[in-house]
Amino acid sequence: MVDPDGRIVVLVVEDEASYVDALSIGLSADGFIVEAASTLAEARKLFVTRKPDVVLLDLMLPDGNGTEFCREIVATSSIPVMMVTARSEEVDVVLGLELGAADYITKPYDVEDIRLIVERTLERSAMR
Repeated sequence: MVDPDGRIVVLVVEDEASYVDALSIGLSADGFIVEAASTLAEARKLFVTRKPDVVLLDLMLPDGNGTEFCREIVATSSIPVMMVTARSEEVDVVLGLELGAADYITKPYDVEDIRLIVERTLERSAMR
């Protein structure tokens, strides 16, 4: 849900503080509101309470694998999920996209690239 100020809410599900910091600083500077969760449990709560416009989802989290959360989101909403992970094997990419992820980005990445991909993904989802 777009924030009352008209800004896009991004839920970042990531347990590595350096990535959270980089995304929070970079995306906030571009006008996005960033909500961060370091566990799946936190992510599920924020997903319900903040109703983000897009989810940036790491796969390897301390309390489980992000693929299950991706399945939940895709099954219950039209909110795009972008997997952002260190897992770069072809089988992982294919699985992520087959689960319904709108995009699959491997670490390391450039925050500006993430911003552009988020914007493009939201534009595509608005056209549906």
